[in-house]
Amino acid sequence: MEARYSVVSETREGIEVFVLQDGKQARAEVAPALGNNCFAFAAAHPVLEPVDFTEFVKKPTSYGIPLLFPFPNRIKDGVFSFQGERYRINPPRHGFVRDKAWKVLETGTSQSEGAWIRSEIRARDHASEILQQFPFPFTIEVTYRLRNGRLELRALAQNAGARDMPAGFGIHPYFRRPERGTIQVPAAKRWELSGSLPTGTLLDLDTPFDLRQPHDITGLVLDDIYAQPLADDTGMVQCYLNDDVNKVQTVVEFNRREFPHIVVYTPPPPRPAICIEPNTCPTDAFNLHDRGVDSSVIVLKPGEKAEFNVSVYSRDVRTK
Repeated sequence: MEARYSVVSETREGIEVFVLQDGKQARAEVAPALGNNCFAFAAAHPVLEPVDFTEFVKKPTSYGIPLLFPFPNRIKDGVFSFQGERYRINPPRHGFVRDKAWKVLETGTSQSEGAWIRSEIRARDHASEILQQFPFPFTIEVTYRLRNGRLELRALAQNAGARDMPAGFGIHPYFRRPERGTIQVPAAKRWELSGSLPTGTLLDLDTPFDLRQPHDITGLVLDDIYAQPLADDTGMVQCYLNDDVNKVQTVVEFNRREFPHIVVYTPPPPRPAICIEPNTCPTDAFNLHDRGVDSSVIVLKPGEKAEFNVSVYSRDVRTK
């Protein structure tokens, strides 16, 4: 019997790409050399925004699923304070790992565990680019797993230094925006913004920001940070992107404890993308934390680890 799962390495334009296949059910493509970005994922239809590989190589941080660590989003003016010391970083956006080469540790397949690729990046291997401005040695390991039609992402971050380290993690997936459809993000609050930065105040939701019920994506323009996700009895949160033309639904699933914030971003037209981004913390979280605002900053003790899991899948929602 032919094996259901496979992982194949191939070279495109000088870049090694790993293709994870779940029979005819789903396919994912990962480029470890380009930020360890899973730049393509499709089931019956593309789940992520389709992109030509040449275009992806030109700007790999703007397609697929960029990985954001040790902080997601922006740090105001590229300056933050932590435990009485002041740091200046550049670039001040989306951390340091989304544009660097990762090392592949393992690939594999099995009938029970699907197809997977596990890669890591160590700050000490990029001392001049990372540690000279962010002197907190870290290691982050990410496993992409394709199993039962689902793309599962597991991140494991560790403080490899000798002192406390501030941290935040997020993903920035560019999903295919349906021609017609709805979005649903179950969250009770959103951060008040000034100049795209949180003021420190959480707001109640009103139209057009309330996405607790399916919201028409026609004309929808958002770049907002949601808080207090609404979870089921097991603590899991599900966000939905419904394609009314193809009758499929994309589901983004994660644990509320791991990801208490969700960014929703609509890239300017004509780009056919929409972003639903599980984040551990909001924009400028380190500075909010220093001000005494609860911004969910993770403080890792020396040797301490933190784990984050996200699952993305597509399902048929045609009326039976």
